[in-house]
Amino acid sequence: MVRCVMKLQNSVDCHVHCDYSDDCRIPAKLQVERAVQLGLKGITFTDHYDIDYPNPKHHFEFDVAARRAFMHGLQQHYQDKIHIFHGIEIGIQPHVVQQSLEVIASGNFDCVICSTHAVDGFSLCSQSGFYEGKTQKEAYARYLEEVYYDVSNFPDYDIVGHIGYVRRYGHYENSSMPYDQYSDILDMILKKVIESGKGIEINTSGYAYNLGTPIPDLDLITRYKQLGGEIITIGSDAHRIERVGDSFDRAGEILKQAGFHYCAYFKNRKPIFEPL
Repeated sequence: MVRCVMKLQNSVDCHVHCDYSDDCRIPAKLQVERAVQLGLKGITFTDHYDIDYPNPKHHFEFDVAARRAFMHGLQQHYQDKIHIFHGIEIGIQPHVVQQSLEVIASGNFDCVICSTHAVDGFSLCSQSGFYEGKTQKEAYARYLEEVYYDVSNFPDYDIVGHIGYVRRYGHYENSSMPYDQYSDILDMILKKVIESGKGIEINTSGYAYNLGTPIPDLDLITRYKQLGGEIITIGSDAHRIERVGDSFDRAGEILKQAGFHYCAYFKNRKPIFEPL
């Protein structure tokens, strides 16, 4: 336990959800208390905002002004214990780009994660229709094409969320997404991110989903570094208390293997770099 806390002391969990996300029932205060207990330097709440999400069981939108006021109160209450940052995870689909830009413009956020949660009118996590009639490679390639569209057409973001998100839900025997099998489209994505001055995240939820790796995996993170990528955050994607800060020690080791000596977090939409 001591070893884990020491590793977390300079870390910000840059991808955390609370009950402002429709798929999370945990009050923000409990997530913060867990982060304080672990010794985290900070926590960024990045609740889901997915306009026209294709599964009607979930409504991934919230009152941006009310949440901003709530987060300000939370920041004031915990100012002597931990840094709390006001973020958002915006789910992009081609037909909601303009509306999503308006949401970001209204929010005064610290960090914006651009994520691809739905493709071709299907929720990747809860609607099997996306996977039907496709091989694993076809499903993964189609997802990556959509990620490329999103980062090319939605300019107002800071971090691309969990590149490889589709790995969680395809239910394939081997869920890996090897860089060398998708190198053309992955290089297009990474080069677009880098030339836009944006970053990617190492999302530790892959361990919670029994993938055995973070999302993305070491080979993609290494390629990002080789191409000149500098901005990378660590996020747990926690929807439960016990997931806050989870596997950050392993994420740090992977970043070092990929050639990074630091990770980043965002304040007022600007990256702040911390040594690993």
